[in-house]
Amino acid sequence: MTVDVRPARRATSKDVAATAGVSRSTVSQILNGDDRFPEETRARVLAAAKALHYRPSRAGRALVTGLSDIIVVVVPNATFGPHLQDSVDRLTNATSGEGMSVVVRFASMQDESTLTSVLDLRPTAVVDFGVFSNEQRERIEAFGTRVVPRRTPLADRADPDPIDIHIGRMQVRELLRAGPRRLVYAALDDKRLDPFGPPRLDGIEREARERGLAKPLIARIPLDAHGATTALRAVLSGADSTPIGVCCYNDDVAIAVLSAARRLGLRVAEDLALVGVDRTAVGQLITPRLTTVFVDQPKIMDALVRDLASLSSRRPLPEPTSAELDLSELVELIPGETT
Repeated sequence: MTVDVRPARRATSKDVAATAGVSRSTVSQILNGDDRFPEETRARVLAAAKALHYRPSRAGRALVTGLSDIIVVVVPNATFGPHLQDSVDRLTNATSGEGMSVVVRFASMQDESTLTSVLDLRPTAVVDFGVFSNEQRERIEAFGTRVVPRRTPLADRADPDPIDIHIGRMQVRELLRAGPRRLVYAALDDKRLDPFGPPRLDGIEREARERGLAKPLIARIPLDAHGATTALRAVLSGADSTPIGVCCYNDDVAIAVLSAARRLGLRVAEDLALVGVDRTAVGQLITPRLTTVFVDQPKIMDALVRDLASLSSRRPLPEPTSAELDLSELVELIPGETT
């Protein structure tokens, strides 16, 4: 006896329409997020689609709307802390209910080839981690693609990168809490882009200037013991006998500086104090435990998710506000044993 093992026919919008007692056009509009229909009609369509295991055709949707069900997360080809994957996972989980797929694209800053490749995907939305210029963002939005986070016009913003400037200021305040120090900014010696270091250095310099202190020295620290020791020794040769306070690009750099300080026979927290960024698990396990700055990426991602919440309805977002961010809720100093 021959057994028919052919899979069951996949349900179509026609099947959903027949089950719900509405037209195919109504099914399409409701499943694409149009909430202008009565709640009872929407409930019938959604229940029918669920019962029939119906999934709208992504290709068909792209033909109708001109956009795919893709969200492109565009990230500068830079050195990130441990939270990038968590951030992408948060976006993926939050948008999966809308049938969206998240694609990560690493890119050079303001690169036209990146812009072209993103537009070729016809994404529903682009999450821009600082890669695109305002003019490029306008070009993306001209195609009907939403770009988040929304930006207020530069002229309306007190600072272009308020979070990173605040981090730099916070590091200086912590380092000077116990008395005067010669400030050093420890950047990561890496050939990749550094979109976060310059505004953090700007914050460090602002805080130093307002306190009447000398401009901070700058050291580029590689993540190996010998290289870090050489770099730290070189920058310290230009300092006087005042204790040193090091604002580190991130916890990895802070750990490298800590290793170098030990090799140079410096007492940590007395001769040399340091503050990292990221609150990594390793930084909290080593001895002495790092003083560091924690950036609440989940809260930042939640704000992006709110911007993406109305993707299916394609409703316009309200105009961005120029009000200052509540940085106290996003950035927190984590006391440790290195200051």
